[in-house]
Amino acid sequence: MIEFIKSLFRSDPGSKIRKERDRKYKEAVQLQRDGNLRGYAKVMKEIEDLEEAYIEAVSESR
Repeated sequence: MIEFIKSLFRSDPGSKIRKERDRKYKEAVQLQRDGNLRGYAKVMKEIEDLEEAYIEAVSESR
């Protein structure tokens, strides 16, 4: 019960990274549809980096 109350006031360490990753995925889809494959590859690399940072943030919080 107390842990639940504490979780309401603590922010999830990965939520900011997850939101940024989701935004980048949408950008990547649009770039791919437009035919800008170099831009798509660049954004996909950024997504990979964000996913690694997310895994680190989640593993540190546990």
